[in-house]
Amino acid sequence: MLTFHSKSSLPIIKTAMASTLLIAAVQLMTGCDSQPSSSNNDGTAQTNTVDKDMAKNGEISVNSAPPDTSATDKTQTNDAAYLSDEQIVSPLGYQKLSFGQMITPELLSSLGMTKAKSDNEQCYYVSNPALSYIDKEYGERASVLYQIIDSKVVLISIRDPSIPFYKDINVGNSATAVMKVHDDELTYEVDKYAVDGDYYSLIANVNFKVIKESPLGESLKDENIELNNKQDKLPLQIEYHIKGGQKLSDSTIKATEWTEDNESLLKGEVESIDIGIPEAIYLVEGCS
Repeated sequence: MLTFHSKSSLPIIKTAMASTLLIAAVQLMTGCDSQPSSSNNDGTAQTNTVDKDMAKNGEISVNSAPPDTSATDKTQTNDAAYLSDEQIVSPLGYQKLSFGQMITPELLSSLGMTKAKSDNEQCYYVSNPALSYIDKEYGERASVLYQIIDSKVVLISIRDPSIPFYKDINVGNSATAVMKVHDDELTYEVDKYAVDGDYYSLIANVNFKVIKESPLGESLKDENIELNNKQDKLPLQIEYHIKGGQKLSDSTIKATEWTEDNESLLKGEVESIDIGIPEAIYLVEGCS
């Protein structure tokens, strides 16, 4: 009986084992078949995750390292300088004309400038007919004059109270305001035709310092000055022409020589403002 059962159970065992192996094989095959599917799903998920991470990193990169704006900033800076030239009289010039710039008839025509009647071809004035004002004493006048010497811009003169100046001083302001803006670093010069001193000038250096004083009555020479900025090609000064003043003890007084008594005599108001090279500032007769 034992032999019979032993013999009869072998096929059953084999059958069971075969079934087990078959099931295992099917499961294995099923697992293998499903693994790529799972891997593909995982791969897609990973790809999506990577894409999202790249997009996220891209956003972070944009936020943390913005594009170079130096070119834009430079353009804006240049625009600001251009606007200064256009709207405010300054050491940069005014209305597309700068100090030392060569002047030709073609340039004046393109800018709408006109030349004042003069027989002096080496020294004359130009102005923009579109810029004028009504003066109580003289009637309609040019708001701004440009002095040209040897075909170059050497001086700009403001006569209209509405024309802005970079020092925040306008025609009509007081002598006291001028002194305040320049921290009293000015020199005084009485007009040669004003016997009683009611016309005088306050003169300020713009971009240079004096290294050697010129004799009284002589204009500053290039060898006597030192430019503060090596990029500057021309030394510039400001001259405030003031009316309603009083004659002081001397025709020329330095800022270091001011006394309280002298400063108290600085009455009057600005009649016109000149900015230009010293040679033009100290021309007593202008171009005449």
